[in-house]
Amino acid sequence: MSTENHLTTEQIHEGMKEGLQKYENLTFLAKYGMFMGVIQILEFGLKKLLQEKFNYDLDEMEKWTLGKTVKELKEKGLRSDFISLLENIVEKRNYIAHEMLSNMALMNSIVEDLNPYPKDERKLDKAIIELENIIFFFDWTNTNNGWD
Repeated sequence: MSTENHLTTEQIHEGMKEGLQKYENLTFLAKYGMFMGVIQILEFGLKKLLQEKFNYDLDEMEKWTLGKTVKELKEKGLRSDFISLLENIVEKRNYIAHEMLSNMALMNSIVEDLNPYPKDERKLDKAIIELENIIFFFDWTNTNNGWD
């Protein structure tokens, strides 16, 4: 990576602000759907990185989970700072994908309220911020050939 290519705090703030705009004014379920869609796009981008940088076959990776994809990138020695971010979002994604809606349904059946459990809504909002941070850094690093 060239020493000329670096991010300023302002660029990071602007990039994050831009990434988060798509979530503004969305309901809980719409934010959930947007998060799941964006993380799928990230997963595909990571698989493309494995293909382009390490000659993996996209067809062979088609059914890989996000966790498996991150594990492969880690084994290939991809930047440890980025791997740490990815490992964290994998945990959050798994909770959001497999438990969050069932928790919401359970709470709604108990309290007969159609609102999401506030703790889960906060978890989703935090995961969205982390995901958009990862997307921003992924795109910037790809554009600036910063993987080495």
